[in-house]
Amino acid sequence: MLLRFVVLSLAAMLLAGGGALAQRAEVPAEVAAVREELRQQCDGKASFKQRFQSVADLNGDGLPDYLLDYGAVVCGEGNKVNRFCGSGGCTLDIFMSGAGGYRQVYGDNVRAWSIKQARGKPVLELSLHGGYCDLAGYQPCHKRLSWDGDDFVEVAAR
Repeated sequence: MLLRFVVLSLAAMLLAGGGALAQRAEVPAEVAAVREELRQQCDGKASFKQRFQSVADLNGDGLPDYLLDYGAVVCGEGNKVNRFCGSGGCTLDIFMSGAGGYRQVYGDNVRAWSIKQARGKPVLELSLHGGYCDLAGYQPCHKRLSWDGDDFVEVAAR
């Protein structure tokens, strides 16, 4: 019985420590630089909601790609106005892993985004300002993008 308690206690400590390590995992220098730039733009008072940084493998290389949603940046102390958003949505940056490290492959305003699967590949679904679809700004515009090895390409709706 004592042995079982010791084993369970050690397992709990390892799990707790693993979670803490995962939270402190290093991000690529390019992602850290964006965070620092946003802090500076917020006079050193930026905070980041959890959804600011998302990770997905968009290019299928087994390494994390980083999606940075500026709609989750808070400047100052609870300021309700987000200076990184407007009628076209909020800035979304995507940093893709590759042989030479990470590079920014997308940076534009989006109203909403999600990642789905289509034919076994990740697809970035975007809700955009109507102007991206040659419509009035208030009209819905949706695009689906998939990585082709060099760039995002538009894929047909389901």
